[in-house]
Amino acid sequence: MTVKEFWALVDAINIDDRDDGRFTEDEMYTIGNAFIEMNNSQKREIGGWDGLVSLLKPLDKDGAVMTKGDTFRQWIKNRRYANDQMVHNERMLSGQTIDTLTFDEFKEQTEQIKQDLYKQQVKTRDSLNAYRRVLRTAARAEDLYDLIRESVVDISTLPEVTYQGSNSGEDSSEAVLMLSDFHIGVKIDNYYNKYNVTIARKRIKKLVHDAIGYCQANKVGTLYVLGLGDFCQGIIHTSARLEQEMDVVKQVMLASEILAEALNDLQAAAPIVKYYSVTDNHTRAVASLHESMESENLGKLIPFYLKERLRDTKIQFMDDNLDQEIGMIEFHNGKVGVFSHGHHDNMDTIFQNMTAYVGRIIHYAFIAHYHCEKMKTFQGFKVFVNGSVVGTEQYAFSKRQFGKPCQTLLIFDQDNVLDFSIGLDIV
Repeated sequence: MTVKEFWALVDAINIDDRDDGRFTEDEMYTIGNAFIEMNNSQKREIGGWDGLVSLLKPLDKDGAVMTKGDTFRQWIKNRRYANDQMVHNERMLSGQTIDTLTFDEFKEQTEQIKQDLYKQQVKTRDSLNAYRRVLRTAARAEDLYDLIRESVVDISTLPEVTYQGSNSGEDSSEAVLMLSDFHIGVKIDNYYNKYNVTIARKRIKKLVHDAIGYCQANKVGTLYVLGLGDFCQGIIHTSARLEQEMDVVKQVMLASEILAEALNDLQAAAPIVKYYSVTDNHTRAVASLHESMESENLGKLIPFYLKERLRDTKIQFMDDNLDQEIGMIEFHNGKVGVFSHGHHDNMDTIFQNMTAYVGRIIHYAFIAHYHCEKMKTFQGFKVFVNGSVVGTEQYAFSKRQFGKPCQTLLIFDQDNVLDFSIGLDIV
């Protein structure tokens, strides 16, 4: 519609002969619809919606003359909606115009928009719930850490232990002590093996004593202590829960203190003692393997406890692992070793997997988990599998895996590797 046609429409309605001198609502609705059809420049020529209100003098719901053009524009739109009509060029949320849409088509598209908005609302709610869960988990972890700090203060101070040798540690031989599979909390009493917390302490005390002797005799300068996990019995097997003599929380607390005492004494073995740790499978927070996540592991509390307990010692706690379950050591002679608990590794494929993961040639791998010490060589690459402190328990017995308790100490002197299997078959 042109401006001329618009004014012709208005002039065709003679309001001068009317007693009130006013347009009817239907007439104003017709004029308003015609005004909507005009482009913006044409509307401005007439004076816009405010100019139209001044011309028509429509009444609001209270019977007063409207003063704002936007109020009248909204009245026209609402009446069109009520008449199943739509305003031309009115843009939908999708950005499309609806000039050619019927009202049924408009309702269909509006319903789709409502569904999309609801889906987004659900996604937003789920994201917020997940974020709140993260915050709750972080808050609980902080509470646990604070509790650990407080408990450490109340425990008697460990005796001061220092290295008595003369070597500086820089140019001397290096050693790796593999610690794993204590399974604190399990109680075993059968023909093949006897084990409980008291026996565990005796075995670990012998282990530390022998390791110190071998290290001092071979003038070890740097001792790498690898915490390869399964220090607690945990909850992952039904048989494990049946054999438990204490709950998992107590297992973590006791295993942490036993490890702290052992590490403190190991300061006598070498002038430099470095402690590494990785996650395992027995201390995962959820019993089901398929429902658990590697990061949700109660064993991660142990190194935190050790750091607080041994903060006044010279033990170096290494936090530069490649991942929470894989670590790497670079020896003074340039050779590289990797370590993990072993529950995701296989002796026959670990060289290829670790070389691909690290992106460089590796020379040694140190794993645990299997409760039976082994060593395998692949053209110079050596895999060392640690024994266990617990020995044969019910799960290993059911698999007919019999192994005497032991732990492995390796001393690296240039290209020579001295392999000490420290037997712990004592009760």
